[in-house]
Amino acid sequence: METRIIISQIFMLAVIVLTGVIAGKTKVFTVQSKDMLSKLIFNISLPMMLFTNFLKLEVTPRLLANSMLVLSLAFFTILFMLLAGWIVAKILKIGGGEAAVFRAHSMLGNTIFLGFPLITALYGVEGLLYATMFQFVSSILMWTLGVVVITHGDGSSWRKSVHKVFNINTFATIAGLVFFIFSIKLPDLIVKPLSEFGSANTWLSMLYIGAMLAFSDIKGLLGKRSIYILSVNRLVFVPAIIIAIFAIFYSFSGLEADKLVSSVIILEASMPCMASVVIMARELGADDHLAVGNVFVSTILSILTLPVVLMAINKFL
Repeated sequence: METRIIISQIFMLAVIVLTGVIAGKTKVFTVQSKDMLSKLIFNISLPMMLFTNFLKLEVTPRLLANSMLVLSLAFFTILFMLLAGWIVAKILKIGGGEAAVFRAHSMLGNTIFLGFPLITALYGVEGLLYATMFQFVSSILMWTLGVVVITHGDGSSWRKSVHKVFNINTFATIAGLVFFIFSIKLPDLIVKPLSEFGSANTWLSMLYIGAMLAFSDIKGLLGKRSIYILSVNRLVFVPAIIIAIFAIFYSFSGLEADKLVSSVIILEASMPCMASVVIMARELGADDHLAVGNVFVSTILSILTLPVVLMAINKFL
């Protein structure tokens, strides 16, 4: 069942990517209109998605303790993934803008479109709540630390990199967080159109990736060594370490393992590269072509790796 869900979600992504490729090849998309689509995503649909996702969060008292645990574990897990990407890039001497995209994609995965349906099918509403909490932390780190990581690779000073943190997506994340913390509710008349437009972000991003593939040298792009190193690191190496850490901790601490919390954290950390990093790279001056290659290769390989991760979770936790 798990493999069927994974393949189904990736197939839906592929259909929209192929549509973008065809649109680019048939001149429906030009280089200029492709760039305009990038700006539309970065400045409108992505902020709407980030903001309205917070408005959908409902934490009941019964789940509050586990939710706080997920928030803490998600924070440390994503930072660990960034650290792993940083170390691998250093060891293999991946530098400059290539290293910046490598590190950003090391910490940020496709937790929404692929992660949410898989976790919902496996663990139901409670699993989805924890997955949403993981995504909540991912969004905050993406538009703060992630912006610094991806912009510093182009040779910018740390001051300039930090300055780029202050963009509309950061403000959308902060606003959503404030609304969530203080339980501020907006009328459905406002929330629904914003939410509907935000939900189109995944499809618009896939369309943009397809258009980019149409205008890219695919053979040259897929020949980059760092793309495959990233996929192995993100899909195999890091999940294996995280599973081992959970197993060892529960074994030696004497604490009873909460398998649902552990499973959600591990699965979200095992997702392929996040598509939104392509848009981030484009708008912040990083190598968006390399980011497209990362998304493409890691998504295809995840069909094989995610079922293995699930088997490892069931065996060792």
